Amino acid sequence: VLCCAPSNIAVDNLVERLAHCEQRVLRLGHPARLLESIQQHSLDAVLARSDSAQIVADIRKEIDQVFVKNKKTQDKREKGNFRNELKQLRKELKEREEAAMLQSLTSAHVVLATNTGASSDGPLKLLPESYFDVVVIDECAQALEASCWIPLLKARKCILAGDHKQLPPTVISHKAGLAGLSLSLMERLAEQHGERAVRLLTVQYRMHDAISQWASEALYGGQLTAHPSVAQHLLRDLPGVAPTEETAVPLLLIDTAGCGLFELDEEEEQSRGNPGEVRLVSLHVQALVDAGVPARDIAVITPYNLQVDLLRQSLAHRYPELEMKSVDGFQGREKEAVILSFVRSNRKGEVGFLAEDRRINVAVTRARRHVAIVCDSRTVTNHAFLKTLVGYFTEHGEVRTAFEYLDDIVPENYSHESAQGPAGVKAQGSAPEMKRPPCSGQQTGGQAARAARLDQKKLDAKPSGSEAPSQPSLNGGGLEPVEGRDNEDHFRAMITAFVASEETRLEFPASLNAHDRMRVHQIAEEMGLRHSSSGEGRGRRVTVSKSTGPALLPSSPPQPSARAKHPPSPTQAEHPRSELSSSGGRGGDPLDLKALHLERQREAGRWEQLATKGQAGAGTRRLSEKKKRKEGKGHTARALPVEEDFDALVSAAIRADNTCGFAKCSASVVTLGQLCPHCSRRYCLSHHLPEVHGCGERARAHARQRISREGVLYAGSGTKDRTLDPARRAQLQRRLDTKLDALTSQRKSKRKDKEK
Repeated sequence: VLCCAPSNIAVDNLVERLAHCEQRVLRLGHPARLLESIQQHSLDAVLARSDSAQIVADIRKEIDQVFVKNKKTQDKREKGNFRNELKQLRKELKEREEAAMLQSLTSAHVVLATNTGASSDGPLKLLPESYFDVVVIDECAQALEASCWIPLLKARKCILAGDHKQLPPTVISHKAGLAGLSLSLMERLAEQHGERAVRLLTVQYRMHDAISQWASEALYGGQLTAHPSVAQHLLRDLPGVAPTEETAVPLLLIDTAGCGLFELDEEEEQSRGNPGEVRLVSLHVQALVDAGVPARDIAVITPYNLQVDLLRQSLAHRYPELEMKSVDGFQGREKEAVILSFVRSNRKGEVGFLAEDRRINVAVTRARRHVAIVCDSRTVTNHAFLKTLVGYFTEHGEVRTAFEYLDDIVPENYSHESAQGPAGVKAQGSAPEMKRPPCSGQQTGGQAARAARLDQKKLDAKPSGSEAPSQPSLNGGGLEPVEGRDNEDHFRAMITAFVASEETRLEFPASLNAHDRMRVHQIAEEMGLRHSSSGEGRGRRVTVSKSTGPALLPSSPPQPSARAKHPPSPTQAEHPRSELSSSGGRGGDPLDLKALHLERQREAGRWEQLATKGQAGAGTRRLSEKKKRKEGKGHTARALPVEEDFDALVSAAIRADNTCGFAKCSASVVTLGQLCPHCSRRYCLSHHLPEVHGCGERARAHARQRISREGVLYAGSGTKDRTLDPARRAQLQRRLDTKLDALTSQRKSKRKDKEK
């Protein structure tokens, strides 16, 4: 049997499997391109162990000795004898080697090579044309049809194995691909002959049933089934693995939608990267390893090579055995746990070549027990096929948000510029110092998402009877749950009405699923309300409550003594609530977090004005308040003017521009500031390096682009330039010319002497 595949790694996988079956196999190919574990089956290793190996070695030794003698002698007759002897020895060596190779080929039951390695220019030329009974081509759907015809001519019968629903052949020329080069032989035969020539293997022995079921429904017409030995296996079933939330689920979706973890926007960079997803992948890998899953059983797969580089920079030094590859480089492989990073996250909803259905199929079906997808659902669901994948994971797996892993996320409603720009307004929950003081039942930032985690798979349809309160919920009452998955508008309307009402507590029913609870937490966080989750399993519910007084405001409240002396009127106290209600967006309009935040800042200014009315002198009061704010915050550029004064805004912007752009740094950059060319911000000498203030990845990408564009190596970017100095080169050239002239004159004099 002649067994071939388009790549060396695919052939080596076949050799490993056949070696376990105690078959006599022979692997053709250069030893440097083979896996170390199958070197013993290579043709070179088999020849080294054969009986004729010693004879061949003796002939080679004798050839070396004759060659040395021929070089030493000056006699023409002896040189001629040595040349004849070398010719005879080389002929004998060739005959011995071919005889040994022929014996090795005929003694093997299965001969394995790549498609191109099975050509008649290699060892197979020693065999007769009709020697092989069957030719088997594995991964045929990923091979060019032209390469398949090389081994197909070696036998009368052929078997093509592969999956034309996975990656097609790699064709660099787009024009050639459109002309038909990207159409594999297997796909062409399947289209022409259909069920007459195609046999679908309906039982798979790799994946958990929940993983294979998606591929079966999406691409194989529901014909795939999982063998009972693998249908329910999970990571926690492996020896030494502890049962945790990560090891107990086969499907996990980590959603970055609304978290501001966008992809790198590099116009000159052909590939794509997403540092935010790299952080999430690192945390999930750490969770699996801490649970006892060996790093060698985990694979991180991503469609983009730039993302592979970012992942290796972050994880390779901590987990040397962790495998990180692109989707195309991992086809044909499998791991116990696979983590997918889809990278694409942008406001335009562009997914790039994620739109290739077969690439996604390959990525998901590499896992045996656990698949975790890190993606921006808002971006990827713009493609119909990816929308079905996200919907399947939402329905049959566990869904988490990036807030659950990272506490320093800037919400998408705020841009990074507005978070640290002239206005100095940081996004709520974007940094630890902006979180509210912890209190009982209150959650913010990443805690809000942790409260929304589901402790089991998605709940069944709405409970009946006493399982859930039928009416639920102001001040602990009940309210009938609303059917349907996308109830965000309904929840927003409920919370908006709650904010405008006199009630202080709103409790949601336990029938909400994980997505609905997460939406409630996010809406409550946007509106500045307290929110918490309680209970376990089916009894888990969300409670939203109001803070007293101006505690809803993210800015610092007025002094207690001043507030006691000048209590606000009831109309004044209710004013911010009505504004919150109106800004919440009636009719399903999205909440503008920035406008809400600025409104809270203005409200804080009103509280400060009320607190300072009892003091004498309006001008003195205004100066003292500015001085207090300056001493309290220590960063005048970050303070937002209380009144909507255009001149004050301009002056605040000028002060912010003259201050270091690094968070928590108040150093002046008027004299010694450094402008970063990547983010266009000015930094002090302590934070001006790109690696310090967060532009390291952009700086490295810019350096790579500059080197590739200009072809010049700069300091720290490569090896030293060892080219000769022009003056030194000219001197050496003159010396060479002088020597050549002397040798030429010597040859002419010798020729004249012979003629005489």
